Amino acid sequence: MYSASDRKQQQTLAVRVSMAGSIALFLISAGVGIAVDSVTLILDAAASLIILTSAFLMNFAINKIHKPADDMYNFGYGKYEPLIVSVQGILIFATCVFAIKFAIQDIVHAEDIANHFLPVVATFAASVLGVFISLYLRRLSRRTGSAMLHAATLHWYMDTALSFGVCFGFICGLLLHRMGFLKMTPYVDPVMAIILALILIGIPVKTVMRNILELLDAAPGDNSYNRIKKVVDTRKPKSLGVHRMRTRKAGEKIFIDVIFTANDNLNLVQAEELANRLEGDIKSDLGNCDIVIRFKPSKLACSAGIPA
Repeated sequence: MYSASDRKQQQTLAVRVSMAGSIALFLISAGVGIAVDSVTLILDAAASLIILTSAFLMNFAINKIHKPADDMYNFGYGKYEPLIVSVQGILIFATCVFAIKFAIQDIVHAEDIANHFLPVVATFAASVLGVFISLYLRRLSRRTGSAMLHAATLHWYMDTALSFGVCFGFICGLLLHRMGFLKMTPYVDPVMAIILALILIGIPVKTVMRNILELLDAAPGDNSYNRIKKVVDTRKPKSLGVHRMRTRKAGEKIFIDVIFTANDNLNLVQAEELANRLEGDIKSDLGNCDIVIRFKPSKLACSAGIPA
């Protein structure tokens, strides 16, 4: 398991790789797209530009989320992570919407691209580069357990899939052009852009919704709450009951607030020792979390006149 400083170093390295790769893809897609007048390549270039923008935002967030809690942010800076991911999702969604708009305009005013062979070569090169960067970010994401790197990996997977789809579409256009179906080739590019945009548009919507719930302090999803509850139930002594459990997530860290019901035989020293042991056991199972443990007298103890 990486330490906090190691995770920050790995995340910073991943951001630099993402920046360099997105700049290269943007230059390839934008340059060829302008040269051959292709709306699909412009979409691909816009997606790469969004990755670059997201990388700059990630770099800012990395320096924030690893700062300790202070008087201004008592729970730390972990919320910067879902905020950045939400912004990234909104940008991807906007790109898809604009791509559909411009593609429809190209269908209404059909105009064939100047060359099909050059886009095939460019998008294939972009696809290969995207595969290597995606696999590299995926490896760093798994090693560090960083949710932010996981989101960046998904973004690169999307961009790589877009590049492969664009490459396939241009191959079809090239074949149609050589077979003499000249009236069909002007529509290959915009129709392909619409199909790809519609396929990709659902991913940022789900990403934004999931991270907005985290920003609103909803309980962690993906069965995380049930997993936390199971760990708490397993680790607690049989003499204790769970009166209430609350959870919230902020980036990589989970905050857990548990109130146990205890009998009247539990004194202050025993309660402190038990809380420390429970906190250590739960952290060993759940990893990066912040736990607050309290004890409440059972109904039997209260009825016996023991003050709460």
